[in-house]
Formats: sequence, C-alpha cells, structure tokens
Amino acid sequence: MVNELQYKKYVPITVFFLLVVLSFLLIKPLILSVLLSALLAYLCYPLYDWLRKKIKSKAISSLIVCLLVLLVLLIPAIFLMKVLVQESYIFYISAKQKITGDILPGCENFICQKITELGQGSDFQFHLQEALKTMTNLVITKGSELVLGLPKIMLNIFVIFFTLFYFFIDGKKFLKEIGQHLNIGKQKYLRILERMKEIIGGVVYGYLLIALIQGTLGGIGFWLFGLQSPFFWGVMMAFLALLPVFGTGIIWIPASLLLLLDGILQDSNGMIIRAIGLFAYGVIIVSSLDNLIRPRLMSGRAKVHPVFILLGTLGGLFMLGPLGIIFGPLILSLTTIVVNLSKNQ
Repeated sequence: MVNELQYKKYVPITVFFLLVVLSFLLIKPLILSVLLSALLAYLCYPLYDWLRKKIKSKAISSLIVCLLVLLVLLIPAIFLMKVLVQESYIFYISAKQKITGDILPGCENFICQKITELGQGSDFQFHLQEALKTMTNLVITKGSELVLGLPKIMLNIFVIFFTLFYFFIDGKKFLKEIGQHLNIGKQKYLRILERMKEIIGGVVYGYLLIALIQGTLGGIGFWLFGLQSPFFWGVMMAFLALLPVFGTGIIWIPASLLLLLDGILQDSNGMIIRAIGLFAYGVIIVSSLDNLIRPRLMSGRAKVHPVFILLGTLGGLFMLGPLGIIFGPLILSLTTIVVNLSKNQ
C-alpha cells in the first residue's frame, strides 16, 4: 500500500516532464523563428505602442507594424541575396582571369616580372584558385539552398509574423504570466527584465547596427573608388565588424595597399590616388564609427564584453546558422544574468 502511494506521487511529475519534453520537441524546428519574432517585437514595440494610442485598436496597430516589418526586412533581403550571389560569381570569374592571365598588364620592369612569375607558378595558382572557389562556392551554395528551401522559408516567415502579431497584442501579458510562474519575486523579476533590455539593446544597437553601417559604408567606399564587387566586400566587412579582434580593416587595408602597389608598378597616378583615397576613407569614415557613433548608441545600454561577442558570434553561426550571429552573443550575455542571480541568492 505504501509503495502504491509512493508510485502515485511520482506519476503527475513524470507526466509533467514528459509533456514538457514533447512540447519542446514539437516547437524545436520553429524555435529560432519564435525567438526572432520576440526580438522583433521588442525592437518594434515603441512603434506599435505609438500606433495603438493613435488608432485605438490593438489588432489593426499590430497588423500595420507586422506589414511594415515584412516590407522593410523581406523585400530588401531577397534583393540583397540575389546581388550577393551574382557579385560572388563575378568576383570569382574576374579573379580567376587575373590569375591565369597577366597579373600586371603593361608593366615590364624587374619587379613586375618577378610578381608575374610568382603568380603564374602552378602551385600558387592552384592554391589561390581553390581558395577563391571555396569562398565563392560557399556564398553561391547558401544562396541556392535558400531558393531550394523556399517552402520551409515561407513557413518560417509565416510563423514569425503570426507570433509577432500576438507578441505585440499580448506580449506584456506573456511576460507577466512568466514572472508569476518563476516565483522569484516581483522586484527581482523586474530587475532581470530591465537587465535583459539593456543587454539586447547593447548587442543590437552597439554591435549589429554598427556592423551593418560599417559594412554599408565600406561597400560604398569600394564602389566610389572603382573596386570590383563592392556589395560582396561590404557584406564581408559587415560580418568582420562583428568580431572585435578583426574588424573591417582586414578588407579595406589590404585592398588599398594592393591598389597602391598596382598603381606604382604600372606607373598609374590614378590608381595611386584611388588607393590613398580608399585608405583615408577607411580610416576617417568606416573606422571612426567605433569612436563616434557607438558610444551614443550604447548610452544607457549594457556594454557586452568583447569575448561574449566573439564567441557568441562564431559559436552561434556554427550552431544556429545566420541567425546565430544575433542570438549567439545574446544567449551568452543573458546567461550572465542567471549566473549573477544565482550568486546573489
């Protein structure tokens, strides 16, 4: 009889955990879409709140903001992916022609001849072509995967905007219910939410937005000074800007130096001026964002440690794909909240 009572005591707990596991497995394929929707809801909530006060309707306000988010994010993303794949292929073809042909056409001095001999060496050409092929194939393959996986992408987009609609309407209610179930005290829960807002603001505005601006300005600089595939290199610079150890200088410094060397060896004043202009543009326009704009965007927001940004970006990219660039640093940073909370307790 005693054993039977003990057995019955564990049945509800077992059923509860079984349901939790099954629920997680059900939403696991869509969990990134839900997280992205929650992030968009947080970022766009001020706009929704403003519209709600003007229109006096939660549903209409939420629908308008969802449509605006769809237009602002989806249409440019499709266009940018198309351009990125095209420029990657053009870059590969032009670079391959440069390697297999005359590296420095019109230049006949001793240095040019040695550089040409080095560049036309079979081993050098093979390894360089393989590196170019790998880099461009990666971009083209990912672009093709997006096209082939269009039904899955459409499903995820539907989930994002369906949940986004209700996050706007019932988001505060969701947060309130979560706080009641956590049972950690109202004041402590509010402090956690405030800290989460600061960290999300620090990651999104202090790193992601700055990286996007730096990549955009870098691509514009490549276009202004006549370098090939400006959009491709702009995307590369935006990604590298997320990594504290690297930065956009890994792209524009070698590009300006190679352009300068090309101009000197070919005795082209135009190339030399363009190289100096590109270098100055990189120093004054692109790199200065870290010192001028980042402090203003970070004002009143939590500063996230560069280690969390580096590890979160790379680890998130490998584990979660492109969205890991956003959620990787956020997950690591938010983990510190839980650790600090446990330490304080």
